[in-house]
Amino acid sequence: MGETMRLKNVMIRGVDAAAYDEMSTLAKKMGVSVGALASQAFKVLLALADAGPQLAGIQLSTTDIIKEIIPAKVLKHKPVFVRHVGRLVLSREDLERAPGPLFLVGIEELVFDASVDTRLFEEKVLRIVDCGRVVIHRGLDKLSVLARSLFIKELVEKI
Repeated sequence: MGETMRLKNVMIRGVDAAAYDEMSTLAKKMGVSVGALASQAFKVLLALADAGPQLAGIQLSTTDIIKEIIPAKVLKHKPVFVRHVGRLVLSREDLERAPGPLFLVGIEELVFDASVDTRLFEEKVLRIVDCGRVVIHRGLDKLSVLARSLFIKELVEKI
């Protein structure tokens, strides 16, 4: 994502050595720093926790709270991760064909075309995380999109 992020130097104690070694190896393969990869991992974990207790392994005491956070229909299917795409345009047909709720991560420009309505969006899009520009049309409720978004830089409404 071309814009500069606010970076912070931190020391984290108690990191599993094997996990760190795997993260370091993966970062080298990807040509990024361990810190950049760890930042992405933090964002994805936060998004999973925000997406719902059952997805992140967090137990809540009330089933009513869980039902409000994640509709029962969504929990029946494993999330589909779409990540690190420069530009992605999603249509009604794309969303209807998705085998599970979509988890959209690290997309520079994400566009929902005019065929996508709010009901279908809420049914099929679980989270939008770390995306640069999200483009919607007037028929798609802006607050519904924002409620499912974390770490997006810009939300644009096309007229």
